[in-house]
Amino acid sequence: MGGDAFESTQRLSEEDYFKKCAEIKLLLDTAGVSFGFPVEVTDKKAICKERGKDKPYGDVDVIIAVEDHGRRSEIVKLLKNSVGLEGGDVLRNDTTYSFLSKERFQIDLQFCKKGNLAFVLAYQSNNDFGALLGHLLTPLRLKWSKLGLALKLKIPNVSGVGTCKAEIVLTKDLSVVCSFLALPGHSLDGKTRMSTTEIFEVLTRTRVFFLTDYDVKYKIRERRKRRPVSDCFFNLLESNQIDLEEQKRNLFKKDRVEMLFRSFRNKMIQYEEYISLISEQFNKKDEVLERLASLKEYANSKHAPN
Repeated sequence: MGGDAFESTQRLSEEDYFKKCAEIKLLLDTAGVSFGFPVEVTDKKAICKERGKDKPYGDVDVIIAVEDHGRRSEIVKLLKNSVGLEGGDVLRNDTTYSFLSKERFQIDLQFCKKGNLAFVLAYQSNNDFGALLGHLLTPLRLKWSKLGLALKLKIPNVSGVGTCKAEIVLTKDLSVVCSFLALPGHSLDGKTRMSTTEIFEVLTRTRVFFLTDYDVKYKIRERRKRRPVSDCFFNLLESNQIDLEEQKRNLFKKDRVEMLFRSFRNKMIQYEEYISLISEQFNKKDEVLERLASLKEYANSKHAPN
């Protein structure tokens, strides 16, 4: 994804993009499979034009709910033969198959389990929204990925190993994720297109927003240039005259979960107590503590003398 899998790839205008989506939709409807296109931000055309990109789309992403490998091959062949460049290659990266259209537009077909289609579409919706959310979760030992909302476990300084790590998926129920993080439901419904300003307003009003978490490595201007939605977000962050931290504190006065996040960030609570309390919110406390105990056991075996 991103439109850089092939040389001499052509970008798409908004008209090109929706026309190509319509062609692919017709073929996939005929094939009788479940699929979808991740929604894009509403102002993508405008923000790309401001940054010198007259054609805002780098590729066409399609999420297809097919698990059988033989059936996947059939779908790839159908689309490649119908809209693909004659003689062009098909590149595979895990469950994603990429090829060029006759116009040299990059088409990415990402396959998933049928039960995961709605989640994957939500996860990849509105361009950089998921990545910006993920940056906020990282300092809180949480992770947002295609598997769901996960808790990161680690045992540092293990002799000969370094750090022992594990992840426990807390939930992939989108309504539960939204409730826990204080996100509006429409932001992860996989259908609603948000503007970059709406993304800014949504993220700065979550329980997990702490201004300093968007540190310098995410603000490097050269890196931002390649991601117009992220660049817009940081421009809004830097130019905003409202005290965003104070606004957030007023929204979550005496909120137990927000206080837990704040206490952990301020080192007022130990890591093990923190992950225990977080996992309890999802009825995963026993599973998390058992997994942590197994990591400790492994770490201790590495420390033990031969």
